Amino acid sequence: MSERAWPTPPAPSAAEAAIGGDDPHNDWELRPETHANTLPPEAGALKRILQSPDIKRIMERYTERDREAVHQQARYRRGRRNLVILAYCAALTGLFALSVHLILAYVPDTQPLLVLAHVVFLSGLLIVAAWLNHADPRSRWLAARGEAEQLRVALFDRVLATDQAVRDAELALLPLKLAYFRRYQLDVQLRYFGGRGKQLERTVGLPLSLTLPTVAIALLVLGFGLAFLAHVADEYGFPVPDWALLAIRMERAERIASWTFPLLALSTLYAFLSQRSVSEDARAGTRYLAIFKNLSFLKEAAYEQVRKKAEGGEGASVARFAGLVHGLMIAEQSQWISFQGLVDHKDTLLADRSAAGLAELFAGQFAKNPEARGQNQEPAEVPARS
Repeated sequence: MSERAWPTPPAPSAAEAAIGGDDPHNDWELRPETHANTLPPEAGALKRILQSPDIKRIMERYTERDREAVHQQARYRRGRRNLVILAYCAALTGLFALSVHLILAYVPDTQPLLVLAHVVFLSGLLIVAAWLNHADPRSRWLAARGEAEQLRVALFDRVLATDQAVRDAELALLPLKLAYFRRYQLDVQLRYFGGRGKQLERTVGLPLSLTLPTVAIALLVLGFGLAFLAHVADEYGFPVPDWALLAIRMERAERIASWTFPLLALSTLYAFLSQRSVSEDARAGTRYLAIFKNLSFLKEAAYEQVRKKAEGGEGASVARFAGLVHGLMIAEQSQWISFQGLVDHKDTLLADRSAAGLAELFAGQFAKNPEARGQNQEPAEVPARS
């Protein structure tokens, strides 16, 4: 049986060779100044764009929002970790405070200390939960991350829209822009959405390290419960196998049984606490994989054609292709961003699309209904998309 023949990938163009091959471990870091320093002399036109003041200003804002996102993400994860630890401690001390005298068959001197510890852990749990709700580091993290990623979009939009004179012995600028966009934006997003989507898909539900012990404990509890019912049935004269009676009458088995119930309760508690993150991960994983498939289709179906048009100087095709890629990214990022606030603050980098849409909407509204101008104030100096 002959092997299937796969199409040979096209050889890299001069522009792609100048940009260089992918580096999956480092390309995700947005560093246009570093990228510019690594470009060969024939890519000088692109190098001058990457070193321009406009790109530096965008990078300053990107760095600030990226740093804020990392900070708020650490606060949120630390709070969630403390919440789970306190929940476990509160559940454990509470279970033993209520049942240790049943397990030991007498009231130990340490039982009041268990009650006190339970109150302390429970109070800490309430305080951490209240802090998470009040400080809301999760929303702050996602908002900062969304703004940072939209600044990434704004940076590549600016690179593609900026013109620069090409000097002797330098390559044409448009193919260089497209190759730069492909390596540091399109391919980076493909790796992120594909890898992150698959990771979330694998971790949906309880992890295997917790699922197996939980199932084992549940089966153990079920076994002792059935044995106990068999013992009761035997007392009432029902025929019961000897092995079931032996299991319930063994002192060691009874002591093991008393420990299985607290362990089962803890496993149930963890399952309850993880439900919110599990459901969110499930939705995010499905969404990320859908974006990955759409980005993959765009690259496989259109990139080579757009590259040839870029070599022919068709800037509109390059802008349209980049717009399709950015449209998929913006749909994911904008759910955490208040565009009203961006428009109100005249943020022309982040709100250009929404501001342009509002400007067109108001222009159409006032053209159809001039009397509305006196009732509804038109936004002053709404930034239009350049």
